[in-house]
Amino acid sequence: MRRAIYTILMAFGIFLLVMPLTIPVFYTSADFSVFNTKWNGASNFGRLLYEETNIMPVITSYNSFGLGEREGVLLILGPDLSYSSLEIDEIKKFLENGGTLVLIDDFGTGNDILTGLNLTARFTGLIPIDVFYSKNYNFPELVRILDPQLSVGVDKLTLNVPSVIVGAEGSIYTSKVAVIGNNQRQLPIMSELEYGNGRIILFSDPSVFINDMFEKNEPFIRNFVRYIKADVIYIDEAHHTSFNPYAVGTVVIKRSLDKMKAFYVILGVAVLAILIESGLALEGISRVVNALLGKIFKEEEKSLDDVIEELKKEGYDEKVLRKIIREIQTGKKLGD
Repeated sequence: MRRAIYTILMAFGIFLLVMPLTIPVFYTSADFSVFNTKWNGASNFGRLLYEETNIMPVITSYNSFGLGEREGVLLILGPDLSYSSLEIDEIKKFLENGGTLVLIDDFGTGNDILTGLNLTARFTGLIPIDVFYSKNYNFPELVRILDPQLSVGVDKLTLNVPSVIVGAEGSIYTSKVAVIGNNQRQLPIMSELEYGNGRIILFSDPSVFINDMFEKNEPFIRNFVRYIKADVIYIDEAHHTSFNPYAVGTVVIKRSLDKMKAFYVILGVAVLAILIESGLALEGISRVVNALLGKIFKEEEKSLDDVIEELKKEGYDEKVLRKIIREIQTGKKLGD
């Protein structure tokens, strides 16, 4: 009977090692959503974030989420829904507590946040027209990346109908011959600001991070992920108009048997069998139980002085008692 039990234990342990995993998956068609696997989604960007750190999608208002009490990075990618005053207050608290806001926008609602934070920096909504581009002028190519962390292994950064930033210094710029509005000038695509104990990173083209642009910009995107890395990154999905997931599915992951883990399962069952069959397990348990009972029920030892004091209270003479004790200690007979 016991052999059958041990065999079942080994079989069950190995089954756990090879049992397929079922993981829920959300699908949405929202632009810039990390749950959108189509060309206009950012699922590849989300995958990189997941590989580097812990991520947590935010699908409710910031005040409901309690953003102000949290630490880490808040990532906002291509928002197109407005932010309430309560949400902006939560962002303020988040930044004052040392958090980082990564705001990636071009023509959306990112300026609501910048205005609410009383900053002068803004996304202009103007498209830079540059002499260096891919396909056409809507896809300018940038090479002026000043921050060495972002430029490692990057020959160029290809934008996709970008905006530019005003009111702040930058770490990535358009070329000096870019035409912005009616003027030829150079303006930032990426800027970084300090706010309270935290920081704000602005980037004026969310399309850089969509799946359709991922292959062109992968070296830069990988650098960017490492640049903003924190213990946890909160990804704002609540401010995408069409975020509502249209389907929830599952992915089944099949796992092959790891020979080393299987060996440990068999070894563990074998050791358990030896302990039980030899009685060592029961003996060990008995010793532990006895030790615990001894701790629980053990009487406290009393000193001779304590005993004498108790006997004095009952009417015995202290001198006689101490004489008896001395005679016992010296080996004399009572009454000698």
